[in-house]
Amino acid sequence: MKKSQLYGQVFIYILTLLIISFVLVYGYNAIRNFQDRAEQVSCLRFRNELKNAIELIQSDYGSVRKLALEVCAGYSKVCFVESKETPCILTSTPCVIQDLDPIIEDNIRDRTGKNTFFIDKAVEESYYIGSISVNPDVHCIKAVNGKISITLEGKGDYVELG
Repeated sequence: MKKSQLYGQVFIYILTLLIISFVLVYGYNAIRNFQDRAEQVSCLRFRNELKNAIELIQSDYGSVRKLALEVCAGYSKVCFVESKETPCILTSTPCVIQDLDPIIEDNIRDRTGKNTFFIDKAVEESYYIGSISVNPDVHCIKAVNGKISITLEGKGDYVELG
């Protein structure tokens, strides 16, 4: 083997390693982006399904619907806050809400209007889903196998969640 052929082979090995490395990094990033998008779609689906169910049943006074929804990946519970009446935290009425997350309490006190909160170890995401009533004023539902089950009852101009 000539010396020039030896240098040529080393160059081919280095070029092959660079191309393989590039393909692996690109593939990893593509898969990661796909997983992130799937989680975003899951959260949007939960939000839209719940909001649509509330809008649908809200004006149908007295009708009851049980709903099973898949929670976004990584969240352990969903909390709903009273938005029809003023929560007892803002009134002089004494009330006890167990294990109230400080971020939820701040949202209530600041009157942000957000009434649905996704929680893992702390509040991760929040938004407004419509006029709802819950008893007590903050009602949290733990996710079981990534799903929650709630009952919606139409009251004319709001929905009671149970």
